[in-house]
Amino acid sequence: MPNQIIWENKGVLSRYSGLFSPEAHIEGLGKLFGDPRIDGIRYMIGDYSEVNGDLLNEESIEYPLAMTTGAASYLKNIKVALVATDKKIIELCRHFIELSNQVNPTWETRLFEDIMAARDWISSS
Repeated sequence: MPNQIIWENKGVLSRYSGLFSPEAHIEGLGKLFGDPRIDGIRYMIGDYSEVNGDLLNEESIEYPLAMTTGAASYLKNIKVALVATDKKIIELCRHFIELSNQVNPTWETRLFEDIMAARDWISSS
């Protein structure tokens, strides 16, 4: 599963494609949160619109949730837009958002069907 991280002016777009595995997701998040540019962001877009979620289950979000919770301890007031079209990925994103809202109260996380809707929400105040 290829992962592309694109640093933008005030945020980051992390784009995934292909067969989506928990290990590759954790590796991508590690690169993202390990980069010093992360300290200056106001938003993150996780684009999962071109992935296949056959290798995932609910347990697949536990470690990514822990990683984002760690990042939320020093990154405050971040907007996180998740973009998904695969039914299984959408279900997991919804579950992740539910849990994330409980443990990362300064992050606002939402799910979108396309990148344009995600960007519109990010640009709104």
